Amino acid sequence: MAVIANLTPGQVCFTVRRHKMGSTTLSTIAVHTVKVIEVHVDYVLASWNGNTERRYRAAQVAKWKVKPPVLVTGSSGRTRLATRAEQAAMKD
Repeated sequence: MAVIANLTPGQVCFTVRRHKMGSTTLSTIAVHTVKVIEVHVDYVLASWNGNTERRYRAAQVAKWKVKPPVLVTGSSGRTRLATRAEQAAMKD
C-alpha cells in the first residue's frame, strides 16, 4: 500500500487488476507498473503502464503496491495472487 508522503520520484509501484479472459467467464489478474515522476502534497504525477504521465490523487495511490505481487499461473493460462503459504514455499 502506497502513501503519497512515502513515494519518491523515480520509484516504481504496481497495480493489480482483475479482468475477464476474452469472451469467457474465466478471470485472470493483470499487474501493471506505475512509475512516479513527481510527488506533490495532494497528488502524484505518474506514468501508468508506460503511458504519458497524469495526476493521481491519494485514493488512487492508496491502491498501489510497493512490492511486486507474486502470481501463480493455473490451468488455461489463468493467473491469481499467491497465498501466504505459497509465497513461503517459494522462498524455501
